[in-house]
Amino acid sequence: MLRFWKKQFQLSKFYLIHNDPGVFIASQWQKNKTEPNFKYLMYRTAIMLIFFVTWIMTIIKEAENNGLWPIFLTNWGYTACTLQATLAFIMLFTTFIGSTLDMPQMKEHILWLYPLYWLLNIVATATAFAITTVYWTTIYNAKTMVFDALNYFVHGNNSILVFIDLWIVAHPVMPFHVVYSIIFGIIYSVFTFIYYSAGGRGKEGTLCIYKIVDWDRPGLTVGVCLGVIAFLIVIHFLMVLISLVRRNLQEKCCSKKLDITMMQTKKDAAYVNEAMSADIV
Repeated sequence: MLRFWKKQFQLSKFYLIHNDPGVFIASQWQKNKTEPNFKYLMYRTAIMLIFFVTWIMTIIKEAENNGLWPIFLTNWGYTACTLQATLAFIMLFTTFIGSTLDMPQMKEHILWLYPLYWLLNIVATATAFAITTVYWTTIYNAKTMVFDALNYFVHGNNSILVFIDLWIVAHPVMPFHVVYSIIFGIIYSVFTFIYYSAGGRGKEGTLCIYKIVDWDRPGLTVGVCLGVIAFLIVIHFLMVLISLVRRNLQEKCCSKKLDITMMQTKKDAAYVNEAMSADIV
C-alpha cells in the first residue's frame, strides 16, 4: 500500500486517464475482465433503471413547485448519479453487443466516454454520501417534511447504491481526483450566492435555498460551505480506501482459488502416476 501512495504524487495522477480503459466496463469480481460479463450487464441495467426512473420522478414532482428543481444540491447530485449510471450501462451494453456481433471496434469507440464517466462517478459518489449525511442531520424536519418513497430514494437509497457500486466496479478511485469533488462543491457554493444576489427564493419563498446556506449570514454560510467541501475530501479518501481494500480482497480470493486448483491438479497427477505404476507392476 505504501508503494501505491508513492506512485500517486505525480502530476499525471490528476488526469482522467487510465492505461486500461477496459476496467470501466468490468466488475472487480468477474474472472475474465477482457470480455463483457452478462451478469454484470444485468447489474448495471438495474442500477441505471433505478436512478433514471426516480430521477424523472423528481423532475415531475418539483414541476409542482414553481420550477425550482435546478436549485437544489440534492438534484445536482442525483443528476450526477443518474448520468454516471447511464454512461456505465451504455459503455457495457455497447461492448456486449459488439462482442456478440464480432465487432470489437464498437468497444474501442464507446470507451472514449470513460473519462467522462470516471469524472461523474467520482463526483456523484462523494456527493451522494454528503447529501445523505447533511440532509438527515441538519435539514430534515419530521414535523414539516414528508418522508415518502421519493424522499428515501434521493436522500438515502442514493448512498446505498453508490456504496454497493464501490465494492462491485473494477476501476480505481485515485487520491488526487479529489480535486473534482472540491470543484463541484465550490461551483454549487458560488451558485447559491449568485442565486441569492439575484433575488432568488427557496421552496417556501425564503431568501435561502437551504436554512444552513443563508447568505444574510455570510460568515456562517461560508463556514458551512467550507465544512461540506472538507467533508467531501474526507469521503473521497474513504472511497480510495474502499477501492484498495476491494482490490486486495479480490486478489487474495483469486490466489486462494489458484492454490486450491494447483493442489487439486497435483493430487490428480499423483493419482495418475500411482495408477500407472500399479499397471506396470
